Amino acid sequence: MHRRPDRPHRPRRRAPRAVARLSTALLLLTAPAVLAAPAARADDPTVMVCTGTGQQTYSPGITLTTRPTTVTNTSDLTGCTGGPVSSGHHHFGPFTTTASCLYTPPTGPDAFDLTWNDGTTSHYEGTYLVTTTGGQLVVTSTGTVTSGRFAGKALQEVVAYLAPDLLQCATPQGVTAVSGPITIVVTG
Repeated sequence: MHRRPDRPHRPRRRAPRAVARLSTALLLLTAPAVLAAPAARADDPTVMVCTGTGQQTYSPGITLTTRPTTVTNTSDLTGCTGGPVSSGHHHFGPFTTTASCLYTPPTGPDAFDLTWNDGTTSHYEGTYLVTTTGGQLVVTSTGTVTSGRFAGKALQEVVAYLAPDLLQCATPQGVTAVSGPITIVVTG
């Protein structure tokens, strides 16, 4: 190895693989917080932001082979701020689609009802988009509350489901549920 005489020799340090793995794990752990916080447009003031946990179930479970499955989505919104309610719940499905651990329909129509802690409801209609980011299945739905509380307001929902376990996908039962953080933003 040739060294320049004006620079002392310093052995090169290589980051241990454990540090690299830890950095990757930290990135994956913090990704939901970044992904689950949709930005409101400057001209649409935020009315309310809700956070919580979303769950998607499959029957039969999804495997490595694409096949019809019945999907049900539920979300518990435990932290609503800026609006007249403090929590809520939503349920979507069941509906039948074709999916596997390696494939999910990338986009489509979306509609669901939200029930708020004060007994009121909101009906939402929009379009969802599915992307895979940082080992997560990120579902973003954008549309409008068409009736009930917040009627006429824009709504965006982002759920960052943990990607299915591929070892479980290889079993006959497959993966029967995934879950992850959810954020709903009402604007307008």
